[in-house]
Amino acid sequence: MTVESPDSKTVIEDGGERRPPRLAIDATGLTFWPSGQGLVGIPRVESFLVSAALADPDPSVEVVAFRPWEGRFRPLAPFEQDHVATGEISPWRLKRWPGRRTAMSQALEAVRQQPWGKRDADRHLAKTVTHGRKGIAYQATKLLIRAYRLYQRARVRSAPRQDVPGQPAETERGFVLISHHILTGDDRVAVSGRAGGLAFLCHDLIPTLRPDLVGMSPGEARFGSYLEHLVRSGAPAFCASDEVGSTLTDHMQQAGVTQPVVYRFPMPSILYETASRMGETSRIEAAEPFVLYCSTIEVRKNHILLARIWQQALDEGVKLPRLVCAGRWGWMIDPLRAYLKAHPRLLERVTFTGAISDEELIRYYRSASFGVFPSHIEGWGYGASECLDFGVPVIVSTAPSLIEASGGLMPAIDSNDQAGWYAAIRRMAEDPEWRSSLTERIAKQHRPTPASASWAAIKAGLQASASLRPKS
Repeated sequence: MTVESPDSKTVIEDGGERRPPRLAIDATGLTFWPSGQGLVGIPRVESFLVSAALADPDPSVEVVAFRPWEGRFRPLAPFEQDHVATGEISPWRLKRWPGRRTAMSQALEAVRQQPWGKRDADRHLAKTVTHGRKGIAYQATKLLIRAYRLYQRARVRSAPRQDVPGQPAETERGFVLISHHILTGDDRVAVSGRAGGLAFLCHDLIPTLRPDLVGMSPGEARFGSYLEHLVRSGAPAFCASDEVGSTLTDHMQQAGVTQPVVYRFPMPSILYETASRMGETSRIEAAEPFVLYCSTIEVRKNHILLARIWQQALDEGVKLPRLVCAGRWGWMIDPLRAYLKAHPRLLERVTFTGAISDEELIRYYRSASFGVFPSHIEGWGYGASECLDFGVPVIVSTAPSLIEASGGLMPAIDSNDQAGWYAAIRRMAEDPEWRSSLTERIAKQHRPTPASASWAAIKAGLQASASLRPKS
């Protein structure tokens, strides 16, 4: 069932005291994202969530990461907080690195408490000691921690039974909104009852519905079973589109699983807010007209359709504007690479930018003639809604989530209809009156969504779900 997020701050009883339910946002996925690389897609949404939680003065909100060697979520270490934070952090939540000596003492104590931790635990502890810095000091620290762990294991094996160090008591980490990394990870413990009360962001069900369009890792192959386990355990889903919420409900019904609790939240206009802070939202003239497609380059995004259309134009002597494909290269793209190799003239009219910064992407949106988004299937389609945020007309596929993301305001064509796409792209390029009418439609009927509104809806849903959890 879909639930409207309440505005009230529900409280729970605990030993006669009333307090707000503890809410945690999982930053595990972001801790693995390469430093300095621009955020796109799901990581961009999760970065917004983590940043909102770090900036929220509410003491019931925290940011955590999953520790597989402990089977639980823990607050971020200072180096992790520095890595994932992209904005303001509430002063009381800001963690300071205690210095190498204190950090080493704490790391060795953690090893003493849990001598059976694996090498990933040693790597994490070494980073806490060196504040995330790599190099000789990190390598030496990691070896020292490993040696101490082996010593503690030997001590445990030889010690009398009563001297064996026990595991620290499981601490309640509150109600955790897990990251996509957990849903596609390899550790089943992360989605089990041992990890505490969970909620999840359901960006899409593509690994389950269209595995042929996804580079299936072992974790993604288990994606469907993880979702079913979460829903069975009562974990609510947070969906940015009505389409994904309905798809999730239908899928669970077909799988014989209890109807999920679904919270709908508005997708935030993150890039537009960044541009607003920079004072760079107005239109600028490009040196030459171009069409923009902002998306990771992968088979699901259907770049090969656009390549065929631009090649058709070359063959017919039709001059289309340059096509700019903004985004990093992804997976299952051998057919596209082969097509580009077989048609070398295409690269005279098609540009692949690779990964770019937010500043570069903002300039593209401000100067694009129009956008295209021919993806076969989407959970939302950020590139489509971002076009509208910047007042840029966009042609989308008939994927329901893309029509929803563009508010039903833009022309939509089946992702396999090359003739239809070719005609629409030519009309958009050659008919300025039609293009202007779409621009006016955007100005009248679309408004960017503030990140604060999205965070408020997600937080309210988490509060409602946490307050309904039975006390253990």
